[in-house]
Amino acid sequence: MRSGFTRLGDIAEVRNGFTFREKITEVPAGTGTAHIVQIKDARKVAEETGGNELTPDELPEIIWEGKDNALVPAGAVILPSRGGYFRASLLTDHSESRLPVVVSSQFLILYGFTGVLPEFLCWALNQPSIQRYLKEGAGSQGTNITMLNRKNVQSLEIQIPNLAAQKKILTLNKLWEEEQRLSKALLDNREVMMQGMFQEILKDNKK
Repeated sequence: MRSGFTRLGDIAEVRNGFTFREKITEVPAGTGTAHIVQIKDARKVAEETGGNELTPDELPEIIWEGKDNALVPAGAVILPSRGGYFRASLLTDHSESRLPVVVSSQFLILYGFTGVLPEFLCWALNQPSIQRYLKEGAGSQGTNITMLNRKNVQSLEIQIPNLAAQKKILTLNKLWEEEQRLSKALLDNREVMMQGMFQEILKDNKK
């Protein structure tokens, strides 16, 4: 092991998401008994917000009749394990929903952390070097679908600083994410303004 690095399996429990025997059927909001996380849901939130946090209120609902040991608590980090998209997400408890959360077998679930903040671990897993390693290390598992092996993820080495340094990095990262959101909003507003100007010029040209 490299100096200053820790194996993921030494600081977190890693297990697979729940395998549904039949196709997952989503139900209208307010009628389900659990929230469901699939890769499409995590990807949508990441693309729309630029962040990594998933709150139950943002997730689809299903009728859940399974066992409680398949439910995933707030604070867990979920890592996509197939399809070539490996951006980690954090399940938060900032939600008005009281429904439990089920994570599909498209993910590996990380929980029971030792010496690491879940927010920091999520950030670390999404760093370019780790994402590159995950994509290069994903095997085909005998199919044309790239997949992450739980055992390989457990042996993944990550640099974990002390808690004070973790908090400092998270604070800087929040500032950076906010700056990105503001920049995107400014660019979007500018695009609307420019499109309006283009249309005005085209109208004037017809006169």
